[in-house]
Amino acid sequence: MTLLLLVGVGWLSLRTVLLLTQVSRHSREAQLGRAFQQELRDRGLIDVSPHR
Repeated sequence: MTLLLLVGVGWLSLRTVLLLTQVSRHSREAQLGRAFQQELRDRGLIDVSPHR
């Protein structure tokens, strides 16, 4: 019974770590994408008007 509990806690811990890693990676990529789009707007390479 203790082994089953330890396996369950280990599995949940691993899932949590993987999820947090994925969220962190996505956040950095999203920030980089926004900065890149802003740079393009600043240089006048893309339209500033909102999308319809």
